[in-house]
Amino acid sequence: MEQTTQYLYEYQNGKRVRNIGFMKIEKQMDKYLIQIYAKNVDDIQGILFQKENGEKYVGGWEAERLPVEEHTTVTMPQQQPTVPDNVQTPQGQREGLQGREERLQEQQITPIPPEQEEIDSYIPPRNITYEKIARQDISRFPRKEWRIANNSFLLHGYHNYHHLLYIEEDGNIWLGVPGVFHEKEEVAAKAFGFPEFRRLTDVDLKLEENEKNTYEDFGYWCRQIPMS
Repeated sequence: MEQTTQYLYEYQNGKRVRNIGFMKIEKQMDKYLIQIYAKNVDDIQGILFQKENGEKYVGGWEAERLPVEEHTTVTMPQQQPTVPDNVQTPQGQREGLQGREERLQEQQITPIPPEQEEIDSYIPPRNITYEKIARQDISRFPRKEWRIANNSFLLHGYHNYHHLLYIEEDGNIWLGVPGVFHEKEEVAAKAFGFPEFRRLTDVDLKLEENEKNTYEDFGYWCRQIPMS
């Protein structure tokens, strides 16, 4: 398993302007888990990745609007142009070359991993585990919570996707009902006590075809379960 953390920068006209956050990349066998943390960024349409051989991968809620073919990669020169001391050049020309050197040095990217304190300031560390469970597994909760097994919203989600989700997060327990996100579903979920919607990836949880919806915004409507 390989992990790395790198800063994210905003560029305008090929020049680095500011730091907007960082990304954490974790390689798991033949998969990559990429977490992006950015602040003060508006109108994000999606993300685009490019391999060294030029292949591109695009994902996002407005991927069709991303300028995939227009995307270019800027490669910084390995050596900066210099003027040897034994070469006589007009003063103006020498100053022009030196100015170019300074501009190229400003654009040079030096990948410096963020300090741990800065990473922690973006998001606190979390320890999360996910587990598919059946409706009868609700019996692992305290007896006073067993009544949730007859919750109409839970029964509807369980009938459609044949499982529930058990979440343990930093010592807290959550129960998730599979479903899709849209306004009407949100109103119903909150009314039946499942106010929070979470989206999971294939890295987080393995699902069969009849346990998910690949055509809509699929995830889990969740509620916290008191364990005492």
